[in-house]
Amino acid sequence: MASTDLTLAVSLGALDRLARPDRALEDAATWASHVGIVSSEPPYIERRRVREADYHQDFLSGPRSISEALSAVRNNFQTERYVFVGTDDTGGAVETVPDWTYQSVTDAATAADWRLATPSTVDRDWP
Repeated sequence: MASTDLTLAVSLGALDRLARPDRALEDAATWASHVGIVSSEPPYIERRRVREADYHQDFLSGPRSISEALSAVRNNFQTERYVFVGTDDTGGAVETVPDWTYQSVTDAATAADWRLATPSTVDRDWP
């Protein structure tokens, strides 16, 4: 069995690809030591989106690039593993950051049994 002593960072773009991102974060919190959100969005947008969606997280990226945020998270949370769940657009962020492993949102969803968004699930609030 894989160690649960890990820090999981998820990009906002990856969360957008999930049918129930709130449930995915709640699920991840049951098997990861630390779960947080990183984004290349300006901090005020990132905070607003997280607040409006009521996502629970241990960290946000703040006013820095995804790579810088991952590096800062690595320095603040000491775990055996560091996994970044992102999209094709953000996957390269881990190339310059030691100790982080990239997992595509599609692969992470399959491994964790999270549902990906479909046109019908994206518009679930539509009457």
